[in-house]
Amino acid sequence: MTRSQKSYAPATCAWCMGTGKSAVSLGYVMSCLVCGGKGHVLVPQPAQQCQQCGGGGKRNVTNSCLTCAGTGWARVSAPS
Repeated sequence: MTRSQKSYAPATCAWCMGTGKSAVSLGYVMSCLVCGGKGHVLVPQPAQQCQQCGGGGKRNVTNSCLTCAGTGWARVSAPS
């Protein structure tokens, strides 16, 4: 039995807008929890924006979209 291979391409992380950093209170800065500080996520091709958040990656100012986990893309994989 063979599995079909999916192709993946890097796309900008919607949560940190590609910076790889998330601002925290009191001026502390830490790596983005969505992309692991890389600024991008791997998106299966063809790429589709998350329909729940419209590709923004956020439900509101402080919470990430639960459908796409803050990436802004439908069905993504963690960068390796």
